[in-house]
Amino acid sequence: MCVRESKSFPRILIIFLVLGLAQALTQADTQGTADRQELLFSTAEETLFSTDKAKIDWPWSRNKTTKGTPAGLILKNDYSQMDIASFSDFERHPCRRVCQQGQTQSCYYQLVVHNYQRLGPECQRCQFDERACAAEHCIYGDGVASPVMAVNRKIPGPAIELCENDTVVVDVLNYLGEPTTMHWHGLNMVDTPQMDGAAFVTQYPVQPGEVQRYEFKADRGGSLWYHSHMGWQRGFGVAGHLIIRKTRQANQHAHLYDYDLVEHALMVQDIFYDHELQTVRNILINGKGRNHLNQLPDNDNRHRYERLRVTPGYRYRMRVLLNGIANCPVEFSIEQHKLLIISTDGNDIEPVLADGFFLTSAERFDFVLNANQLAKSYWISVRGYEQCDGRKLYQGAVLSYRGATRTELPQGNILGSTQSRTLVADNLLKPTNSSEQSRALSAAPVLVNDYRIMPTIAAGPEAFLRLATAEKDNNVGTVALRSLQPVPWPRNTRFRTYYSSFSLRRAPNGELLFQIDEISYIPPDISLLQGRNLFQDDGYFCNRSSLVAQGHNCQQDLCECLNVIRMPAYRPIEMVVANYMTNTHPYHIHGNSFRLVGQGVVGNIDDLRNIQNLDRQGRLPRLPDHYHAVLKDSVQIPGLGFIIVRFISDNPGFWLYHCHVEAHAVQGMMAVLKIGEDYQMKQVPARLRC
Repeated sequence: MCVRESKSFPRILIIFLVLGLAQALTQADTQGTADRQELLFSTAEETLFSTDKAKIDWPWSRNKTTKGTPAGLILKNDYSQMDIASFSDFERHPCRRVCQQGQTQSCYYQLVVHNYQRLGPECQRCQFDERACAAEHCIYGDGVASPVMAVNRKIPGPAIELCENDTVVVDVLNYLGEPTTMHWHGLNMVDTPQMDGAAFVTQYPVQPGEVQRYEFKADRGGSLWYHSHMGWQRGFGVAGHLIIRKTRQANQHAHLYDYDLVEHALMVQDIFYDHELQTVRNILINGKGRNHLNQLPDNDNRHRYERLRVTPGYRYRMRVLLNGIANCPVEFSIEQHKLLIISTDGNDIEPVLADGFFLTSAERFDFVLNANQLAKSYWISVRGYEQCDGRKLYQGAVLSYRGATRTELPQGNILGSTQSRTLVADNLLKPTNSSEQSRALSAAPVLVNDYRIMPTIAAGPEAFLRLATAEKDNNVGTVALRSLQPVPWPRNTRFRTYYSSFSLRRAPNGELLFQIDEISYIPPDISLLQGRNLFQDDGYFCNRSSLVAQGHNCQQDLCECLNVIRMPAYRPIEMVVANYMTNTHPYHIHGNSFRLVGQGVVGNIDDLRNIQNLDRQGRLPRLPDHYHAVLKDSVQIPGLGFIIVRFISDNPGFWLYHCHVEAHAVQGMMAVLKIGEDYQMKQVPARLRC
């Protein structure tokens, strides 16, 4: 019997899938869809595209991983006749429990990744009665019909809830018309690198009609998430929460809150309509929200918002992540409520009481909300910046106190309090005399991770250290956050420093290329981890040093290749990453979490290109050795600025390194860190196929 890496796809299901696809060729259930859409928002005609296109043709040929759908094949997106047990939402899963010391479980899940629609043919009563949506498995979204890719008929996909040290077994069934993978963002996969989910780096993609079994240990707690790591699938909706809780004894923040409910986990995502992949059209919260194609006020009951219910007098842990597709940092806040921030990227920090916080793609923040206000409804507001700011995009959800009418919407507009905070923050950014600055500081809100306020190297190391020690309590920069745990290396440790860069250039054919080290990433044909004994590194890989040795000048020439940066295993590593662009970009590496010890703005491209010389001159400040630098897996690099991160390279393997804006990664802003030598990497099971 032939098997994949861990489990074969049962042959009877393949036959069933083929028969289902054949039936879809002769049966169409789209009658009346356009008429129903007209009842929603009359101003939305320009965006109500045909929803019968399920296969995505990527505009960048270098990122294609399939030869396409056979001519005439229409992929199925109506799953009403299938066994709905395959689409469980895990609400009654036995691993959804209170975590107890010494009690771990083996937890099995099935995730079906498939084509679907917002406002598809299953949406009948849901269009007029929000209470009917769940029973119809209707994804209403923002009221604009558009093709999506769902997990178990949900966007976001169903949340997976575990306890620390549980064993996780997940079967991912690919019902798309193209390959897929699943990445478990925040888990370093120390013992199971082949489960990381990076296509052609740690695994081969899961082909249409196949199943991949992922099996690994939930070896850490925190707010993590899962998402596809192929093409634009994350943007189409293949993502969900992965929440790993600790026992009360191990949870150092347990005394700060009374409830930790999955209903209070929020995924914020900027979205496109139809297949206009480069045009951001809205921001949704847990897949819901108002659209911006009509002029209805925010508190019109025809909008569908996510609602969070709380009881007066109790404290609630809430979790927020940004699934960023375009370059849209967001500001998050809750009307008339302070937020006690206790964790970032699933890592506990010293609590910070704030009015709001900013997120770039893949970042997460957990906070405690004290339900101590009048029993009514309040706006949860999300405001988009950068690409989202051009369309003035924002979104809301509703914090509803028990005692208030369940359907009540807050008064006023969503951004009411956010706009006033923005005016105060803008005043802080303007040069003023000391008395005006003091007044602005006293009126300013406390914001965490504000990408607009960063120390410049021109201000000297003192300004950086002031920000890092949060002396300016109106702005708590990312680098100012303090981990509960000290850094895992002794003082005066000597780090091996690697200099890298994020950049943008235009190819001769006019295509925009996003690059790392001025190299556009070309994916391999052989999975690097599984096939590492099949090739000679120097003949298969490239990197900045090898291209220079070959006489290439990537600042002038177009460099495209498999960019692999080699690092030794079990050494203290430091990365200094410069951003040659004016917009902030989220940095993410697989296989390792890191301590953020430096972050700031240089201000001009010439100095950034010579950042190694700036560093030798002592102009790139770092946190002192005794500081409990924050532990992250994703962090923003300021526009025309830099970050400095440190980690111990104790997880040998091939690990992706990339910008977490999906559009940028697809267009080449990726590389691979090869940590250690081949013999130091874990042996992985052989891959056999029929």
